[in-house]
Amino acid sequence: MRSLRRMLRDERGATLVETTIIFPLVLILTFGLVEFGNAFWQYHAAEKATAVGARWLSTRHGVRGTAALTNELYTAPVPDCFVNSGDTPGTACSQVAGATAWSQTCSGSGGGSCSSTVMADLLAQMQAYAPFITAANVNVQLRGSTMGFVGRGRAVPLITVRTTGLTYNFITLDALLGLGPLTMPGFASTFVAEDQKEGPGI
Repeated sequence: MRSLRRMLRDERGATLVETTIIFPLVLILTFGLVEFGNAFWQYHAAEKATAVGARWLSTRHGVRGTAALTNELYTAPVPDCFVNSGDTPGTACSQVAGATAWSQTCSGSGGGSCSSTVMADLLAQMQAYAPFITAANVNVQLRGSTMGFVGRGRAVPLITVRTTGLTYNFITLDALLGLGPLTMPGFASTFVAEDQKEGPGI
């Protein structure tokens, strides 16, 4: 009986027991802060890369009213107001029926009427901010707008760059808690291509 009382009063090894209980929680908290911090960094990097890509592309050649240039994103000829019309030169595209209905999409590595070279250059610009973005994550949409006029010689589209399909893969937390990949939302940024130049771009 005396030995039992002595054992119950004995506190040797209590620190080891407490550490054994607390250490996994501290480990999860520490790696959680690091991993979620990295996930938020990737989120903001992808968002920034999308905006930078749209801005970069809006100052390059998007579409042309006559013969396309080799460094344009969309190489098929497009009328000034996106639709063929018999309107008098100088007529604003806002007065041309169907000007906003035109739409073209370029995705991945280009192809078709979409320039593979321009899409590759766009990806390089975006990867400078978010290296984990691949061609499969990038999508560009050109849309008709009411800006410009008949006889301008170049259409003024809206350019939207979208980044989709990105995931963040947990490393430590996946091993500790079994957390699978975290799916990021899609990002989109739209600019008007009004700043596009007649030369090879700026």
